[in-house]
Amino acid sequence: MHYKRDEAFRFPFSEPVPAEFSLYLKKGSQTGTGTGDAILLDISPGGTRMRTLFDIPVNREEVAIRLRFNVFQEPILTDGVIVWKEVTGEDWVYGIDFDEDELTAARIVSDLKLRRQSERM
Repeated sequence: MHYKRDEAFRFPFSEPVPAEFSLYLKKGSQTGTGTGDAILLDISPGGTRMRTLFDIPVNREEVAIRLRFNVFQEPILTDGVIVWKEVTGEDWVYGIDFDEDELTAARIVSDLKLRRQSERM
């Protein structure tokens, strides 16, 4: 298991959050792949841990990932890179480092607060 020790917090989901992803090349004019299904196991403002059936190449310099998911109500679309992967049976688990975007990070924190409040009710 890999952890980012310098991160402020990581929120583990009691129920994994469905997500869609696509891959694209950082350099070049290709728009990317089709979408694949995944689930988010936990999240922080700077990244997430994702599980999927797909074996995705990990090449931080060349390949980037675009994720779409709902933490609470509104969809969040963010880009990042895969920083590690491990196989768990038939699935693959990936550590995703989001591109720095203060607006998206603030939105994730806000949606996590709303999600937590709704779970307490």
